[in-house]
Amino acid sequence: MRRTLALLLILLLSLPAGLFGADTKSSSSSKDKDNELEDVYPDLLPEPYDPDEYPAWTKKTRRFVVVFVGSYPLSVFFTKLGMDLYDWGYHDFSSEYSPAILGGGGDKSRKMTTKEIKKVTIAALAVSGCVAVADFIIQEIKENKRAKAAKAAEKKWKKSK
Repeated sequence: MRRTLALLLILLLSLPAGLFGADTKSSSSSKDKDNELEDVYPDLLPEPYDPDEYPAWTKKTRRFVVVFVGSYPLSVFFTKLGMDLYDWGYHDFSSEYSPAILGGGGDKSRKMTTKEIKKVTIAALAVSGCVAVADFIIQEIKENKRAKAAKAAEKKWKKSK
């Protein structure tokens, strides 16, 4: 019965894609559509960004924020799991305190207190910050290596002239 319901659900969810999906043979390429727009509305299309339009620090800040916010959900999950494992170990691996992800044989209705929620939130923010800082450091190291390689290549090219 479950398999039948699952198959029916998959078919119902994929039906709109089959009915309304784009036909690759009949549709024109996106470049042709862009050219049509340029011909009809040349003043309304935005001009592309210059590589030097934004300072490097804004791009680095943007990447930091994206990594920080993007890693937060995983940080919450792993922080909560870590705290649950700690509680489980602290209580001599009693089945009452086993994490739900491991089958949680204890009190299933046990809710987190406000204090536990604050701990998980603060710890997850700290973990996300560490991930973002680590990414920033890795990117800086890569950027410095590229700059050194470019200087070395430039020196080599000047010597060959």
